[in-house]
Order: sequence, then C-alpha cells, then structure tokens
Amino acid sequence: MVTMGEGGTPLQRCKRFADNLGMGNIYLKNETVNPTWSFKDRVFSVNISKAVEYGVDTVVLSSSGNAATAASAYSARAGLRCFILVPGAVSIGKLTQILMYGATVVLVEGTVVDAGVLAVQAGWEWGWYQLTTAKSLSPYQGEGSKTIAYEVCEQLGWRVPDWVIVPIGGGDNLGGIWKGFKEFHEIGLIEDLPKMVGVQAEGAPLAVKAFKEGKRFDDVPSIEPKTVAEGIRVGLVPGPYPIDAMKESKGEGVLVSDEEILSAEKELASSEGMFCEPSSAATVAGLRKLLDEGVIDRSDTVVCVITGAGLKDPDSASKLIGKPPLIKPKMEELKKIVEK
Repeated sequence: MVTMGEGGTPLQRCKRFADNLGMGNIYLKNETVNPTWSFKDRVFSVNISKAVEYGVDTVVLSSSGNAATAASAYSARAGLRCFILVPGAVSIGKLTQILMYGATVVLVEGTVVDAGVLAVQAGWEWGWYQLTTAKSLSPYQGEGSKTIAYEVCEQLGWRVPDWVIVPIGGGDNLGGIWKGFKEFHEIGLIEDLPKMVGVQAEGAPLAVKAFKEGKRFDDVPSIEPKTVAEGIRVGLVPGPYPIDAMKESKGEGVLVSDEEILSAEKELASSEGMFCEPSSAATVAGLRKLLDEGVIDRSDTVVCVITGAGLKDPDSASKLIGKPPLIKPKMEELKKIVEK
C-alpha cells in the first residue's frame, strides 16, 4: 500500500459562518490538510497502490491541478515514472508542486479535455498505466473518495447530515462520496442517507445542467469552460456518476458565478480561518444560494467538502486582498494606521 498518511481529516463545525447564514449546523470537511493539500491524495493512494500491485513502472494522466499534484507525489513515493499532461492555463501554485515531486510535465494548449485525449493516446502508444481521474478511465478513484463519507459518518456519531455539498468538475468525487454513504447504509452502520449536492461554476455547468434537464451524460456536448475555479474548470461530463448521485439521493445541483465563488472564499477565510481554493469555496457559495431558494432549510445539517487549500491558487487569492501598508519603524506612523 502506497500511503503518506492521507485521510482522517477534520470535520470542522462552523459557528461564525453559520451565524451569518442564520443556521445552526454547518460543517466543513477539511481536505486541505492531506499531504499534498487536497482530497485527491485519497484517490491516488488507491490508484498508485493498484499500479504497484499490477507491476507497472510508468503512469500517465491529464489534470488541471490537484490530481496531477497527488499523482506526482505518490508516484515519487512508489518509485514510478509519472507523465502528466497539463492544460497550459494551470496555476503557478499547482505547477510548482507537481514539478517539485519530480513528474515529467508537458503543458498542452487547450482544455483539460484536449490534454485528456492525448493522455489516453499516450497510454495506448507506450503501454503506460492510465490514471486520468475519470472513472471510465481510472476505475479505482471512487474507492479513495468514498472514505470521505466513511469519516463523516463516524465524526457525526453515526448520524448522517441532511445534505452533503461537493464541488464538481467531471464529478466522480461526488459519485465516490455517495458510494461510501450507500455502502455504510447497506451494511447497517447508518440508518439514513444524505442528499447530495453538486456545485459547478456558471462557466462550466454541464453536469448540473444535465441533471436539471433530465439528460444523460453522453447527450451533453463538450464546451470550452471558463471560470476562476481551476479545479472545476471542466468542459464535459465524462460519465454518469455525478448525475446518478444527485438523482439517486434526491439531491440537487446548483450553479454559482465566479463573483459568488471569490466572495465565499474570502468570507470562509475571514470567518472560520479556512483558506481554500476557489473550487472548494464553490460549496459554500452553493449553500448560500440553495438557502435563498428555499431548497435547504436553516434547521438542516449540512456538510461542505472543502477539497483543496488556498495556496493551490495564490493568483486568485491575491486579487481578493489589498497590499498592506509599509511604514517607517516609528510609533506615530503605526498610530495613524491603528486609528484609521
């Protein structure tokens, strides 16, 4: 088993943020404290362990960031060669992480879909083990994500929340977490099941739109996604898993604007000390919208999955904050700042 201590992350109850929304029970599942600062560490502990079991020496994937970071780190841990095809618009925070772990990185013009097609072709050409995080390509990834559900059940004393809100790009994380709840329900560890909510950006809305319109995933043509939330900047629905999770759980899908995402990122950091990347902040932006629409009741218990840390995308965060003042080391100058 290839592991770096992933999982076992805190379930943080919100007080100030919940008060702002007039709610009593909001929890943040804090995946930012995993070894490479995102929930993808769970996924790649399983994926790389299976690669080692199968005796492969080289893995390949396409990714817009968090998956690439985790794949690079866990491949290094296992001593595997790792080739990663990354869309050219990747943030400098994630790219630095990926390169430090030693993967061979190739920037690809276009979207994550373009990079994904090339990764599949590379796997065929050279016999590399495919780890692109779409369940249709990498079937074990849900086995990592589902452990989030296991932990939420345990941390809530074997009760389940009314709602679990997850940011989705391709959406296999939502399907994996739903799988975890269903497994615990099937063996009798929990009595109820939560409603699953998938949150997407307005500029990358395909899974949510398909769910709301009652369409199959393969009835949705791909688009060029546009959003500040890099982790969910995906322009296709690679499989039925997110749509099935929302439908089976009698859950919901919601779209949020970039402005709502960035506002939520700042609010979460300043009210709860939780500095997450924009794609993670989409969960609380979605919560606010569903409260306003009356879908979620203020008495409900809600878990928002915070998938990745804020320093994954420092460029977006820097736009939310001003430059601090520079003063001479004199008390009178400091007094002016304090009084102001």
